[in-house]
Amino acid sequence: MNIFKNRTKLSTIILASLLSLSACSDDDSNSVAPSTSEEHEHHATEEHSGSGETHSGAADEHSHHATESGDHKSASSGLTLGDENIKDGIIFLQDTTIEGVLTVNTSTPGATVLKNVKVTGNLLIKRAGRVDFSGSADVVHVGSSNTDVYAFDDVALVNGHHFMGKNNTFTTKRFSDYQEVDWTEKAAHLSTGIHLSYTVTGDEKGTPVILIHGLTDGRVSWSQVAPALAKKGYRVYVPELRGNGKTDKPIEESAYALKELTNDIAAFIDKLELNKPHIVGHSFGSFVAQELSISYADKIGSITLIGSAASVDKKNATIDWLLNGTDDKLFDGVYAYDSTQKLPDTFYEKWGNSTNPDKDFQTAHLEHLHQVPYYAWKFLVKNFVAVDNAKRLSSISSNVQIIWGSKDALFNETSQKTLQEGLSKAKKVVFREVKDADHNTHWGSKAAVETVTDYIDSFIKEQK
Repeated sequence: MNIFKNRTKLSTIILASLLSLSACSDDDSNSVAPSTSEEHEHHATEEHSGSGETHSGAADEHSHHATESGDHKSASSGLTLGDENIKDGIIFLQDTTIEGVLTVNTSTPGATVLKNVKVTGNLLIKRAGRVDFSGSADVVHVGSSNTDVYAFDDVALVNGHHFMGKNNTFTTKRFSDYQEVDWTEKAAHLSTGIHLSYTVTGDEKGTPVILIHGLTDGRVSWSQVAPALAKKGYRVYVPELRGNGKTDKPIEESAYALKELTNDIAAFIDKLELNKPHIVGHSFGSFVAQELSISYADKIGSITLIGSAASVDKKNATIDWLLNGTDDKLFDGVYAYDSTQKLPDTFYEKWGNSTNPDKDFQTAHLEHLHQVPYYAWKFLVKNFVAVDNAKRLSSISSNVQIIWGSKDALFNETSQKTLQEGLSKAKKVVFREVKDADHNTHWGSKAAVETVTDYIDSFIKEQK
């Protein structure tokens, strides 16, 4: 799905618009790369329509210009956001109508998040860094120092044209455009206030299964397993956790706590009225599965934990590299980039390295990693490494399957023994080792996809 449906040639009128905008731009060059847009279709729909729920968005204000979701605040004479509006490297404006021109002009680079912002005039971004925009504007002009302007959202309408300085990187394709997968994209407004994107595939009457992805893996990580399970008769749901894909990306660190992610999935189950779905979670998603079984046992069936543990060991070499960039001259750790709000390309190359033979999968996966905002990366990582369920696993009473790759660089064999010992009150614990598989057990190879799919299928059938 392309963000911009049509591409047209520059007309005399558009060139005149460009000339008028150049006076306000920080682009010293006369070279521009034009992209154009008319109305964009929003394809995501709810599984159950007609709900009276509304989306509340981020909970807190990040400046005196930001408003709580629900009522649109109006600024009738235009608005300029500057250095005084920055908090934690982010300028955040939500649910606001600007009658006139909206200008973002700061000396400090970072992320500019404009959520459900309607601009009757032009939107001028004169700030280095990422731009996330949903709403509408007449013409959008982004200065030449901007990079990674990925997130012109599904609901962003640009009435005129979009202009960018020559040094910009602009992606009109979302990560999901790089793959053709046999599933349907939908969305749900949850009681937690989150607008959650998800995919669904399989027989509507099939046994429901929810696949929960890892840290920043998004739906792509399940794009091969989900259709395979659907072919076995299951109704398979793949929700995108906060910060990932097309789901909301709150700007507060606390919004990414394990409990909050778990509450979203519980609300998702309620919203879709699913009858005790079986839960499969990978990595951070496996901790969500654990939490569901501890706090919402009445809502779910069995749980399958892939690449999981009782807790996260910060001394683990991979975790240490992620946090501190240890022994890496090109990466300083995930917390070190507040000033630019951008992780280095070398990080994405290492973190996103995949042995999956499908080139479209690899491209979509890497593109998804790039399209997760830096602040979401940072907050997700902080909450991931804080997980410690060692003393809570005994609260789990459901049937549990553990799938572990023998070459998992995050969770070693000792951690698997600790995990199994902690599940002392579970009805049944089944442990499966996948030889030579790494932490991303379910997508490492075609054989791994088939193996993990078969393990999930056989385990669920054992529950009947």
